[in-house]
Amino acid sequence: MNKELLQLAMGMFDYPEKWNAFLELVSKKDTIRAQWYKEFKEVAKRKFLSVENVENWEYDTWGEECEMKWFQKKHGADSIQLQLIWGAEFRLHCNSRFNNLSRATELLKTPEYEKLIINPIKFTLFTQGESLASEVRNFSFGSPYDTKFDYDQLSWYAGNKTEEFLSQIVEKVNVFRKDETINLLLDKLNEQTKIS
Repeated sequence: MNKELLQLAMGMFDYPEKWNAFLELVSKKDTIRAQWYKEFKEVAKRKFLSVENVENWEYDTWGEECEMKWFQKKHGADSIQLQLIWGAEFRLHCNSRFNNLSRATELLKTPEYEKLIINPIKFTLFTQGESLASEVRNFSFGSPYDTKFDYDQLSWYAGNKTEEFLSQIVEKVNVFRKDETINLLLDKLNEQTKIS
């Protein structure tokens, strides 16, 4: 924050009551954020289980705030799947107890499988833990923070621009669920890396 802006902000607190109200609001930031994400997840759940339900795909949520996953029914909830975590990061996730993580990583580097990475989601091949590839905070609302939102900033859009945020998620997820080539590649990746 530049000096001029800081002076302006300090001038807003000309009474102790204003400062105390501000401090109380700041202390509730996590609660407000959690509530926005919780409500957003409920709207998303209704949408993905009704109008955005795709045959042969399942949708589920977990966690307290904004964690969602989409997976092929054929392979089950522990298969290689698409996840949205912390409301901001899409990732291609591999549960190493059910799929061979190193084999999946190697296959994704081949010309045949790179289509799972090079698609409209703009994944980056990224192996950390069980994440095969990810795209972080790539959402756009006509804001100066577009494509680089932090978790707190993005929560406002989850709570106040719910349909706009959700439509961007639907678009990204449907690349996997509705594109036949991508869908078949994910099926094949699950088959070829499955641990017996």
